[in-house]
Amino acid sequence: MTETIQSNRLRSFTLLALLASLPGCATLDKEECLVADWRLIGYQDGAAGKSATVLDEYREDCAEHAVVPDLDRYRAGRAEGLQEYCKVDNGYRLGESGRGYSGVCPTDLEEGFRAAYHKGREIYLARSAVQKTHAKIYRRQHLLQDLKEDKGVKLSELIADGLQSEQRVLILYEITELEREMHSVEDEIAVLEHDLANQQAHLDTLTQHVVR
Repeated sequence: MTETIQSNRLRSFTLLALLASLPGCATLDKEECLVADWRLIGYQDGAAGKSATVLDEYREDCAEHAVVPDLDRYRAGRAEGLQEYCKVDNGYRLGESGRGYSGVCPTDLEEGFRAAYHKGREIYLARSAVQKTHAKIYRRQHLLQDLKEDKGVKLSELIADGLQSEQRVLILYEITELEREMHSVEDEIAVLEHDLANQQAHLDTLTQHVVR
């Protein structure tokens, strides 16, 4: 009998581990409802930072199979799981990774967790700004290279034999327009590089003063 119970709990743990790996999925099938260790489910939900409202979904799922969740065991497990989720280090990691926080931590842990989360979040936003500016510079550098190549083609056309004066005037105009656009892109790159230097300095300052 004991082996059967342990086997059921192991199966429950495996199923719930798989369930936890699927973001946004909070449904239980018949087998999961029948073998559910509600304290374990609560613990996993708490450790994952899930809202208590997920229990309403479990009620609906298991009601179809005449199973009623053990609310006391679930809540006790969830409270234990939140003790893990709401650690300061985890708050920082969540913020730094850009993940959201839905305000699930108990009052005694909320302040420290949220402060660490915001520090991590600030670094995430600063790093994102640096990455976005890098990408903008990269795109404009490629645009500048394309414009230079276009100008080279036009210069080759300009010295070709057999061109009429009107054609040369048109090509010269096109070259002038390409040069104007090139100067504009070069100015944009200069501004972006200045922004990038400031953003990187801000990010460096934030990461140098991180207290984990």
